Amino acid sequence: ASGEAVTLVDTSSVFSDRDLDASYDEAAATRIELSDAGSTSTGTGVTISGSTITITEEGVYIVSGTLADGQIVVDAAEDAKVQIVLDGADITSSDAAAIYVVSADKVFVTLAEGSSNSLAVTGSFAATDDGNTVDGAIFSKADLTIQGEGALSVVCAAGHGIVSKDELTITGGTIS
Repeated sequence: ASGEAVTLVDTSSVFSDRDLDASYDEAAATRIELSDAGSTSTGTGVTISGSTITITEEGVYIVSGTLADGQIVVDAAEDAKVQIVLDGADITSSDAAAIYVVSADKVFVTLAEGSSNSLAVTGSFAATDDGNTVDGAIFSKADLTIQGEGALSVVCAAGHGIVSKDELTITGGTIS
């Protein structure tokens, strides 16, 4: 109504500087190109086994391409900060999270400016983890921040879209 005071929330105590800063050094980043014929990676900190791409070290990883049935797993040290930049990435999984964070301090999913990205789970989830039901297209056991200026479509046939067992922060992007 007219004449009512508007109070703005001070986000400085809620978000870290890095939550709000979706920038990254593209030249220093490790690139991951997804492909059903065989995904590839430049740099260190990535292992590829079939259609499972595992990030094992702190760093920035730029992901593009398509996986018809696969996933990205983050299994890094408990103090690792991992930034996954989705830049035209399309990951579908039949029975597991498209992005599964097993271990890290914090994972930043950055939606590259102008990019369209898609994460989907098409079926029921297979039992993969003791103590947690992994039931989201993005499932994180660590702090998770979604940021950036791109778009992300999340579809999950049986479960949730985005799940974090720790903090979940969304500071940017167009998410559907």
